[in-house]
Amino acid sequence: MTLGKSGRRATRARARERYTVGEIVVMAVLAVLTLVISFPVLYALLNSFRTYADITRDPMGLPTSFNLDNYTKLFERTDFGEAILNTLIITVGTIVLLLLLVPMAAYGIERIGGRTSRWIYILFIAGLMIPFQVRMIPLVKGMNEVGLYGTLTSVILVHLGGSASFGVLLYCSFIKGVPVEIEEAAHVDGAGRIRTFWWIVFPMLLPVTSAFLITQALGLWNDFFIPLVFLDSSSAGTINVAISRMVGLLTSEWQIIYTGAILAIIPSVAIFAAFQRYFVKGMSVGAVKG
Repeated sequence: MTLGKSGRRATRARARERYTVGEIVVMAVLAVLTLVISFPVLYALLNSFRTYADITRDPMGLPTSFNLDNYTKLFERTDFGEAILNTLIITVGTIVLLLLLVPMAAYGIERIGGRTSRWIYILFIAGLMIPFQVRMIPLVKGMNEVGLYGTLTSVILVHLGGSASFGVLLYCSFIKGVPVEIEEAAHVDGAGRIRTFWWIVFPMLLPVTSAFLITQALGLWNDFFIPLVFLDSSSAGTINVAISRMVGLLTSEWQIIYTGAILAIIPSVAIFAAFQRYFVKGMSVGAVKG
């Protein structure tokens, strides 16, 4: 049945009454924050389709055409393709090692127990309290002595050591909530500790695993300081290092710098958009367990 004008007005009035003053204020603040955060990205995206002359003549103007010339020039004039490959290797390599080592380390600390396990747990937590700047010089010296300085392996190992502490803390809190009776039933059926962990316990940790891997992947992809320190100038570096070098080498071609910035942002946005559901689920489960 079709509503009349009075019925439609009443429906709109009820819809307006659903929002309180506090909700309206929150929505307004969120809208302002969204605008502030998205403006630099939108500005870089629009300027990636403009020429340098257009940018200098009218920095806030709009592109007159949408072509991919700047994206082509980016890969022709710089080592941005190699930088993308280096970033991908570092991100994937570190994530795989974290996934293989950190959950098992946390499981051993929680299930084996004893004074030794407590001391190991304390050492992991202490790693969270020591800033990277304090460890930087000894790490650079150590990597140089073993011949790893300037290689992607050194960056992966430094990231692994820095992320392991947070990962152990996160996984330990979740493993405490896993019933021991399930593992005991697996032992009765003849499963060893490693098989029990990977086949019984680890599938129950998928919410925290998804949240942990997403946050780490985003951090690794966007990291700037560690690759800058541990990769020398002979390497193309990672994406953010390559962009920082463009500012010095291509100061007359800001449109290419904006293009590199957009290409650096796209994977992060895609990863979070694709796995946002799992990230939110993992964080909410963590809040309940905490």
